[in-house]
Formats: sequence, structure tokens, C-alpha cells
Amino acid sequence: MSAPSDMTSPAPTASAGPRSSFFTQGRLAVAALFLLLTLFLALNVLSSALFTSTRLDLTEERLFSLSDGTEELLESIVEPVTLKFYYSEALGREVPFYGIYAGRVRDLLGEYAARSDGKVRVEIYDPAPFTELEDRAVADGLQQIPLQEGGEQVFFGLSGTNLTDDLEVIPFLQPERETFLEYDISRLIYALAKPKRTVLGIVTSLPMQGTVRMNAMGQQTPVAPYIIADQIGATYETRYLNADFDKIPDDVTVLMLAHTAELGPRAQFAIDQFLLGGGKALIFVDPYAESEAGQAQFFGQTTPESSTLATLFDHWGVIYDPTRIAADRMTARKVQPGEGRRPVDYVAWLELKGSNIDQSSPITTNVDTLAVASAGHIALAEDAVVTMTPLISTSLGSAELDVGQVKGMRSPEALLRSYQPGPEALVVAARLTADSVTTAFPDGPPEKAVKEGEDAPSAEDDAAYKAKFPQVLTKSTAPLDVIVVADSDVLADRFWVRVQQFFGRRVPVPVSGNGDFVLNSLDALSGSSTLLGLRGRGSTSRPFEVLEQIEREAEKQYAAREEQLQKTLAETQQRFDALRRGMPDGSAAIVTEQEQAEIEGYRQEILRIRGELRAVQRSVREDVDRLETELWFYNIALVPILITILALILAFWRSLRRRRRHASVAAG
Repeated sequence: MSAPSDMTSPAPTASAGPRSSFFTQGRLAVAALFLLLTLFLALNVLSSALFTSTRLDLTEERLFSLSDGTEELLESIVEPVTLKFYYSEALGREVPFYGIYAGRVRDLLGEYAARSDGKVRVEIYDPAPFTELEDRAVADGLQQIPLQEGGEQVFFGLSGTNLTDDLEVIPFLQPERETFLEYDISRLIYALAKPKRTVLGIVTSLPMQGTVRMNAMGQQTPVAPYIIADQIGATYETRYLNADFDKIPDDVTVLMLAHTAELGPRAQFAIDQFLLGGGKALIFVDPYAESEAGQAQFFGQTTPESSTLATLFDHWGVIYDPTRIAADRMTARKVQPGEGRRPVDYVAWLELKGSNIDQSSPITTNVDTLAVASAGHIALAEDAVVTMTPLISTSLGSAELDVGQVKGMRSPEALLRSYQPGPEALVVAARLTADSVTTAFPDGPPEKAVKEGEDAPSAEDDAAYKAKFPQVLTKSTAPLDVIVVADSDVLADRFWVRVQQFFGRRVPVPVSGNGDFVLNSLDALSGSSTLLGLRGRGSTSRPFEVLEQIEREAEKQYAAREEQLQKTLAETQQRFDALRRGMPDGSAAIVTEQEQAEIEGYRQEILRIRGELRAVQRSVREDVDRLETELWFYNIALVPILITILALILAFWRSLRRRRRHASVAAG
């Protein structure tokens, strides 16, 4: 009996189906990857051709996108502007960091060209040594630096021209100013697109233009101009007026009063008439000018310690006391009170940020920090004729200090110990506005204030003076618009900028937003709002606020114990020194055992107190160090660990699925 035909045919193996399916899936996967790669390349080629000006910027501060101010500036350009970017490729080869930054500059210049609809033309040059391009770069005012001593000279700068051959230059593009790169380029374009600049009148007793001082050796030492003065001069046509002026020049649009010496009645009348006629003013007053007070004390300078504008303030209803200083425990800057001593909060020097700054105002756009020193504060009387919009304020619970407490040999620790919080925040800077105001001089042009030893003005002089005001204004012809800042130290370099020397040039690196605030204020008053949104796109000061708060709490906890130990140590050291001074030279051999024991006891006590003091000071850092370690772990280690665990779980799950699928195929 023969077997059925289906019993004689070879039976298929159980693994044939899955293996065939596996190979088929593999081929499909390879084909899919190839198609995806082809599609990716095609999309890149297509986007490069069709979307040259389209970018996707995912950074929090939109660092790789042009600001609204730049977009507005580019739209307002009438005549074309040509930008020439001189970059020596040899610099990038020798110092790769510069090569990376040069790529950033190229990309940003490309954005300007793409967004300007042809109004901004960008030319890129690599000026080789001993070529016509090198001569052109030098003629444009760019700075050459040597790659090494006696080596090749390289360039890394930008020049711009317009149709009337006006020239603006950034001699060398410093990587330290990368956060201000867009502002620097836009300011250059603005100067070329709008060559007729606003005239700014400046009255100041500060050495904003630089000066010469006597050093400790009795030698004359030049003092460089304020950085803010250079920045103002780059945008405005500045006119420095003497303090005895009796009329504001007709072409001045904005007036800047920066810690002026006491102004006479005619100078104040000139300011009054200027404002009534529609002029704008930025006013800096100060109860104690830190930056210049020391110079006046030691080198006989004539800069006043305090300043005010009492006549106009009283008429407007502005309350400002030049003997009172705003103190703030929450925003106090740390200072070193003495050698070997731990930094402490100095409540008279403030770093105002966050809620202290009105971020809704265009004047404070992107101003993240403002540094002030011994600043005053302003308020309004009940019958004030102006409206006050606070721009910069201290924290809730701020206090007032008498100006005498910050003069001379001051003690930051003593001010901190005696600090008593007040009921409210204090306004350091504000914008004052009014639809209409009257003159503060209802009797007309005042008589000249005659100092002792001076002759009274003649009738001809009085007649010539009054002829300067053919029409005396008794009421404003335009709304009043004034910005008042109760501190002049915001202008001084040492409080807001770090100046580096780069081959003979000063390179300012801001650590606070003081410069941005001053320039924004001037732009707002002059109507030049184009550049408002560009400044302050970054600051080198990026404090860890949580860490600072923890450190402050730790300092409060250990401050009393540390102060006690410091006092005990000082007293013990004094007794020890007094004992040793009482022994004549060469008397070591006849010192009694009791005196030796007393000396040794003092030494041991000093060592013990110093050891305990170091332990207390270390304790202040424990919470901060622990939090820094946790942040390091969360930011560096935790995410890779979680990704690794997730990858292992996913791999295990996929392996388990494959085993189950193969098992089900084999069973079927």
C-alpha cells in the first residue's frame, strides 16, 4: 500500500518563513534609509535656493534673529549702504576661536543683506599681506594685529560707506562683544543711513571727556574719557556747554545735565525756556558722587559731591533730598571690607534687576541690570504738576541713609548691622511728563548772580542778555518730557564696564546695563527709537539668583558669630601686641615664666579663634557648594543617565517583542 503523495513531499522548515521575512524587511529598511537621505539632500538644496532669508531660531533670547529695531532700520534706508567685512583667513587657521566667530559675523551680515531688499550690500575680503586689499583696509581705518611677534599682520573688522562717501568703522570685531554684535552693526548702518545726527547738549562737572590728574607721586596722569561718552558721541553730535551758560543753543534737541555744579539763576532760566519750548532733558542728580568724591578729597578737584536742580524740581512738585541715600539689603553689591575678610553686602551700592526695572518701558528694553552707588531717590508731592513713571526702583523694604554715613572711612558691616527696612520701594530713576507746565520764573529773565570779587554786569550786558530771549515763554508749547536719574555714578566706568586694552585700543565689555539705559533714554527723548531694542541682548553678568539668595541666608545665620569672633580676635591681638611692646629689646632671656605662659596663652588663643573663624566662614559656603554640586549633577550627569536608562529599556522591550514574534511564528 503506497503512502499518500503529500506524505512524500519535503516538509518546510519552521524557520524558513521568518528568515525570508527578516531579509525582506532588511532590504526595505535599506531602501527607506536611502530614500530618506535622498529626500533630505533634495530638501536642503531646494531650501538653499528658495529660502535664503528664512531661519529657525530656537534660542531663548532670539540671538540669531534680527531684532524688530533692525528690521525697522532696514526698512527706513533710502540710499544703499555698503558693508565691507575684512577677515584674514590666516587668523582663523591660527586661532580657531576667531574662525568660529567670523562665521557668526558672516551669517549675521548675510541676514542684513537678505532682509534689506538690496539696500545693504555686503562685501567680504581676505586682505593678504602686501596687496591692494591690505592698503584699502588700512585706509578704511581697520586695525592690524600680528599673529605672532614679527609675524603676519591680520584683519578682522568692518567698514561701511554710503553714496556720499561717509565712512563708519568697527576697527576690530572683539569676540568679547558678541552679545552686542547686532547693535554695533546696526549702529554703524544707522550712522550711514541717517548722516544728520541729533545735537545733544551736555552740561556736566564730571570728567566725561577725560582729564589729567595728579597721582600719589605728584605726577600728571591722563584719565581716559568715559566709555559712555564715546558711545554717545558715536550716535549723537555732542555740544559740551560751560556751567555758566545763559542760553541753550538753538540747534540742541536734547539736553543732558550730568551732576552739574550749582547752576546760577540764568542757567536754570535757560533750561526752563528750553523745556517750555519743546526741548527734552536727561537729568542726573546725585547726593554723593562716589566716582569723583575721592578725587576731590585727595587731589583738590572741584567736582561737587552732591548735585540738585532745586528750582525746577520744586516748581514741578518733585521731591528730592540731596542729603538722603537709598539703601537696599536685597540688591546690595558685595564688597571686600578689608584684607583677609569675607565680602559683605554694601547696602549703599546696588545692582538693580528683575522687578526693580520696569520692563514695560522702551527705555529699559533688555536692560537686565543697573548698577548704582550711593544713589538718591525721588517722589512726587501731592500738588505735583507732572506725572511720574518709575523706571528703576529699589526693592520693597528699602531704607534711607544719611549721606554722612557713606563718606570717609565707612564700614559696610556697620551699615549692614544697623539696617532697618522701610515700608516701601524707592524710585531711583523716572520719566516725568506733563501735557502743559508753566515757567518757574514768572518774573522773566533773572538777574545775574554775582560772586564775591566780581563786578556787577553793565546795562549793556543786561540788554544783550535779554535780547537772547525775544519771546519769554510763560507756558509750555509742547508736552514736558524729562527723565531724572538720582545717581551720576551710573555713568562712571568702574561701576558698569570692564575696559580691556587690545593693541592700544580700549575694548569695553559691559558687566551691567548702565550704558544701555543711558543710550535708550537719549534715544527715547530724541525720537530715535530704532536702536532701542538692540542693546542689552546679553550681559557678561549672569548671576545665579537662587545661589545668591542661599548665600545671603547663610550669611545672616553666621554673621553674628563671625562678628563676635572678629572682635575677640582683634582684642586678643591688641593685648598680645601690648604685652610684647612692653618688653625692651634683648629682654627675652629675663622674661619670667608667668610672662612666657601669658604670651603662649595669647598665641594659643589667637590660633584657636582663627581656626574657629575659618570654620564659621567655611560653613557659609556649605549650602552654596551643595547646591552647585546638585546643579552640576542635574545639568551634566542626570540627562545622559536618563537617556541611557531609557535606551536600555527600549532595547530590552524590542528584544522581548522579537522573541515573542519568533516564538509565535514557530508555534504556528
